[in-house]
Amino acid sequence: MKRRASGRAGYRHPHWRSFFLTFVLSSVVLLLSFSYAGAQTKSLQPFTFILDFLPYGEYTPYFAALDKGWYKEEGLDVKILRGAGSADTLKRIAAGQGDAGCGDFSALVAGRANEDIKVKGIAAYFRRPPHSIFVLADSGINKPKDLEGKTLSITPGNSHLIIFPLFAQLAGFNADSVKWVTMDGAAMGPALITGRVDGAPFFANHEARLQKQAKEQGKAIRRISYADYGLDMYSLVVFAREEAIAKEPDALRAFLRGTVRGMKYVFGNRNFEEGAKCLIKYNPEVDLEAATGASQVASRYSFTEEVTSGKVAVGQFEPARVEKSRDIYTKYLNLKRKVPGEETYTNDLLPEKK
Repeated sequence: MKRRASGRAGYRHPHWRSFFLTFVLSSVVLLLSFSYAGAQTKSLQPFTFILDFLPYGEYTPYFAALDKGWYKEEGLDVKILRGAGSADTLKRIAAGQGDAGCGDFSALVAGRANEDIKVKGIAAYFRRPPHSIFVLADSGINKPKDLEGKTLSITPGNSHLIIFPLFAQLAGFNADSVKWVTMDGAAMGPALITGRVDGAPFFANHEARLQKQAKEQGKAIRRISYADYGLDMYSLVVFAREEAIAKEPDALRAFLRGTVRGMKYVFGNRNFEEGAKCLIKYNPEVDLEAATGASQVASRYSFTEEVTSGKVAVGQFEPARVEKSRDIYTKYLNLKRKVPGEETYTNDLLPEKK
């Protein structure tokens, strides 16, 4: 008779089996987690957005959306670049150097009319013009006509210069008598404060920043507003190439969902300081107090009565205001043709329309 094997030969302790299964399962879960995370990272689509100017407080909604991960939630890896004027940004977008840009509506209409630049507005950011000329308080320049014969700074393609002839005609002075000195946007404020130029064009929302810089030098500034002399049209808009709008609209829709979310959070809910802090994370040279003030002023040009009353959605173009803006630019900027309104904008990519 065969003897049954005795002792512990061939015995497998149940704890070892449990440990082995746990180890295998944990390894599988870990590998799947890494694979999923890698897939998520790889799935983010690069997206370049070009501003029309330096990254100041008026752009806080974009940086809030970036910092809070709202663009990533939409599947985009957004990179925000500084600009050198609306016309320059328009041409860079047309040339494919970015996926979308921000610039003045006047530059877009002029580009379509004179050079047939195939770019369209996809969201209205500033619904009123914040254009202003800043001067030193003791300069003796108190009204637009006092600008005659003076020297003003400018950046290439700056929308202030584009619509300056219209401003001059409405305000009753000779635009041709003004001398323009081209320089980098970062140099314009210091050039004004030190007296190298008589005036500098900035949006109204830059006032807090410029006043602070002037005060540090024992000086003060004042602002001459274009809007005070009858300019009432769209200003900053988000735009993209016609080809991208037609063939690759999904990324643009995703960008606008994140952007509108940022606009509602910062401008609509008045989270100005928090938005400024988001901007400063990516642009530490910007002053918090100035950026907060600029954001607050910018909200008035973005969340105007037609938005706050619910008449139109955030970012939505109004056909009548588009045509009014187009007509003014065509007349006063001596454009080569009257561009049909539908060539200049679309509301089809916005997350909401009314």
